[in-house]
Amino acid sequence: MVLNIYFRSSYYGYFNLILKEIIHGGYLTALGAPALVLTTSIITKSNINLPLLIISYLIPLIIYSYDYMSDLDKDIESNSDRYEHLHKKKKYYPLLMIFYIIVLIALLIIFSNYKLVLFIILITLGGFLYATVFKGLTKRIPIFKNIYTVLTWSLGGTLFVPLQFSLTLSLPFIIVFIFINMKGMINAIFFDLKDSLIDSKEGLKTLPVILGKKKAIRLLHFLNLVSFIPLVMAVILKIIPMLSISLILFFFYSFYYLSKAETSIDDDIWVKLGSIADFEFIFWPIVLLISLQIFNSHFVI
Repeated sequence: MVLNIYFRSSYYGYFNLILKEIIHGGYLTALGAPALVLTTSIITKSNINLPLLIISYLIPLIIYSYDYMSDLDKDIESNSDRYEHLHKKKKYYPLLMIFYIIVLIALLIIFSNYKLVLFIILITLGGFLYATVFKGLTKRIPIFKNIYTVLTWSLGGTLFVPLQFSLTLSLPFIIVFIFINMKGMINAIFFDLKDSLIDSKEGLKTLPVILGKKKAIRLLHFLNLVSFIPLVMAVILKIIPMLSISLILFFFYSFYYLSKAETSIDDDIWVKLGSIADFEFIFWPIVLLISLQIFNSHFVI
């Protein structure tokens, strides 16, 4: 009986540790990048392969890991659970980063072309430059952090496919870029809501600091509505396939967590809302693939 309780306790402890590593190590957040690449591939009816998805996953994983460790002291106030977990693995962090980089380089050498490699070098360098040099510009340039990070995500999510397969940057890719950029801006500014007090003390000119929490959320609701206009128009004009209209589901998805944020003051609730916000991009290709099956079945019948 005692042994059984001990093993159950040990099992739960290991499971909890793995779960915390997945959440706080950037593994879940980094899934957003391959999800955007896959979304672009589906909407533009372009090729995709597993190595490209893994490459697109490793890049943000490396950047997020570096960024989390660089801002570890800031997490003491804003995310104490993440701080405690990352602080324990701090000594293993350099080895983990070396492993990520080696795997990324190997995949690029074997499966990629020089155009994609050059582009990846530029956006990866941009990520490190932001974490080390450019972050301070947010003290002088309003919402610089959001514009910079979202532009990087949007370019990566949109251009990986045409660069890898030497495709022309046609109108469907531009529509996808606009949609990703607008929805990404909502996500980025949303995460500034929780840290607005800390950002204000540091002199960072984020949107919640400039407008206040309530007005910032109202603006995000408006941006959430406007972001679907290019998508709907492109479907009506037959620039992108009809299945793309299924992404309208995420208007209600974003509306939900934005509405909850209006009244949320508890840190645990904010962590849950943050996870919901991050999962949105991961769900995009899933909804599109389901829609693709439905449309295919309809036309077969």
